[in-house]
Amino acid sequence: MKIGRYRGTDGAERLGVAATQSGELKVLDLQAAADAHGQYKTFPRTMDSFMAAGARGLQEGYQIIEWATRQGGSSLWMAEATTSWMIPLNVRNCIAGGRNFAAHRAETLEYWTKQGAKLHSEIPMGFIKLASSMVPTRSTVHRPENCQWFDYEVEATAVIGSAATNVNEEDGLKAIFGYTILNDLSAREMQRKEMANQSILLGKNYPELGPLGPWILTADEVPDPSQLTVKLTVNGEVRQEASCTDLIFSFPALVSHWSKLGLDRGDLITVGSPEGVAIGRPDPMAFYLQSGDIVRAEVAQIGVLETYIA
Repeated sequence: MKIGRYRGTDGAERLGVAATQSGELKVLDLQAAADAHGQYKTFPRTMDSFMAAGARGLQEGYQIIEWATRQGGSSLWMAEATTSWMIPLNVRNCIAGGRNFAAHRAETLEYWTKQGAKLHSEIPMGFIKLASSMVPTRSTVHRPENCQWFDYEVEATAVIGSAATNVNEEDGLKAIFGYTILNDLSAREMQRKEMANQSILLGKNYPELGPLGPWILTADEVPDPSQLTVKLTVNGEVRQEASCTDLIFSFPALVSHWSKLGLDRGDLITVGSPEGVAIGRPDPMAFYLQSGDIVRAEVAQIGVLETYIA
């Protein structure tokens, strides 16, 4: 199920499910469909309550979708292209992975070593992506003031659905509710200064530097997240493309490691970005994002997160 949050005409959060209808991607108003069906009076009305409902919410959601598809009522469906998506959940925390694709680690090895950064080996590298930096798909993002090295990073992202503390790696996937997409936009000049000071914060967390969405693909449709494939284009030109089979630390390994912090519903864990970022190229200035660029961060099995650069 591809489920997300969108803003209704009254400005309130509503749950929408993206699905193909007659060859066109449309969005089902899940709340309206539940009401029209008449037998789901207690169906969750928010993403947080839907996640909390667990297997029951998921089962009822599929039943409502099946009924709405069979009924074919046009009033329950709307065009995806005109849907006012919100970020797909109220984010509690976001732990962003770094240098976790083998090829990306190799392409940036020399640069960041010169900046004084130490490379991880036996444990994952991570930093905090603030929820306040996150914006939904089709948002216009403004480059931070005086930032010329404005970089992109597509990242497959696990959405934690239940409390998880000190979990074993073999149980890591059990805590995942679903998967979404983060474009970890980066102000590289500031990041360079911070990493020389053995920190990462501002360079990753200026306002709007966290496009997230467009929705969540529930975990029941992703039996093996290592098979997720990611791609990023700028104005139609492919900049990044890889499979999560190239991960150094897998999804369950990351969940297990970061569960030492005490994970809970609404937390995000990203797996890091593959090779192809601007800063890893021999001529990075030709690849940094510019005003007018259209960035499409994609996980093939999930969807496309689109961002416009101002």
